[in-house]
Amino acid sequence: MNDTTPSATQSEAASPDVAPAFVCDCSKRARSACQGEPFFREHKGKRYCVLHYPGADKLEAFRVAFNRKLEGKDYKFLGVWFPEEVNFRGFEFSADADFYGARFSANAYFTNAKFGANADFTYAEFGANAYFFSATFSAVASFLGATFSAKADFFGARFSANASFYDSTFSADASFSGATFSADASFSGATFSADPSFSGATFSANADFSDATFSVNADFTGATFKSYANFAGSDEQRSFGEQNQLDFQFAHIEKPERVSFHTLDLKPHWFINCDCRKFEFVDCEWNHNLKQELESATNAEISAPHRLLAITFRQLADNAEANHRYHEASNFRYNAFEARRVETYGGFAFWRLDWWYWFASGYGERVLQAFLVFLGIFILFAVLFTQVGFDQSAKNMTTSATQAATAQPDTIGKPLDWQDAFIYSFYVTILQKPKPEPLTRTAKILVGLETVLGPAQAALLALAVRRRFMR
Repeated sequence: MNDTTPSATQSEAASPDVAPAFVCDCSKRARSACQGEPFFREHKGKRYCVLHYPGADKLEAFRVAFNRKLEGKDYKFLGVWFPEEVNFRGFEFSADADFYGARFSANAYFTNAKFGANADFTYAEFGANAYFFSATFSAVASFLGATFSAKADFFGARFSANASFYDSTFSADASFSGATFSADASFSGATFSADPSFSGATFSANADFSDATFSVNADFTGATFKSYANFAGSDEQRSFGEQNQLDFQFAHIEKPERVSFHTLDLKPHWFINCDCRKFEFVDCEWNHNLKQELESATNAEISAPHRLLAITFRQLADNAEANHRYHEASNFRYNAFEARRVETYGGFAFWRLDWWYWFASGYGERVLQAFLVFLGIFILFAVLFTQVGFDQSAKNMTTSATQAATAQPDTIGKPLDWQDAFIYSFYVTILQKPKPEPLTRTAKILVGLETVLGPAQAALLALAVRRRFMR
């Protein structure tokens, strides 16, 4: 590295009349930030001014140039390399503030700062914590492609015009809690590697989170959405992240029909304590594993997870049915009942009516289960009919009047053979009155039971078929 400046003799030799103006080797776009600045040092064969020189060994000279720009109300800091902590606490930017491609190597404080005109942080790099706590952005705020390597704090920030965080990267916690977005807010393509918090944030206009990646927990608890909110993925990237967790508890949705989830893999417990009946779900795949959902809700410290998850499943079922996704609605209804059943004794409570409803037909939602139980009833009673007595006198009538007069009445009867037993059981299930009549008390009880259970199970089977294929 050469830290010498050119001598007067060298300059005169290069130009006997006027020394050529120094041109910094930063990007062409960034040169507007250092017009009039002299050569400072070389770095890797390139000549830089003090503002764009990428090194920490320039503190005193940088402070002089930096303060000179502020005093002249020149807020063009395009590509500037900040070697130390930057303090803009409470500072008022009366003109456009342009930090395009700037590099903040230490903490950057914009707490309570006021941006009266456009604020451009496009492709800026924050190597340490960035604090925009309660900052006010009165015009367009652009953080397109910005990189936050440490904590990004926008707690209580106010964005009066469009705010763009398109394709930004947040490597640590990002807090937008209590932030107010009065115009469009775009987080499209943004990557959140740690916990982003939008709790209590207010989105008065469009909020775009399409192709955003939430690798851990994204907190939208208590957030307010007054207009369109778009959460979308793609065929290549259907999820928000591998271990993502979204939390919409107590979110206030003024126009729920304008909240859209498109081409995503979703989990029902994300929508606990949030009415999702009118949300738009397009090409979404849901996790229907109730055990996993209950575990996730419990880990999220949600009180009464069984009951609240059951409510969420019912709301999702209403949404799916209203949009003619009947198979999906059936799965949601099943899990709504199941969540309440397994709440008591792990679900083994055979003395309760809902347990029998589950056993008989999966709450009227499982066609195969209802059919197998119906088949089981039919076979069970057919087998039992081969063990109890039926009146067989019609088959053994004689033509002798004397024998008929002297014959003793049959009070025991005979069991049906296997073939007749299955035919008999079938007729009972369809509410016919087949012959022969049951003779013994046990036979009468069995026929009476099948007369009740068979048609009831057939009705549950019909209900399950209808719910699965209703139009």
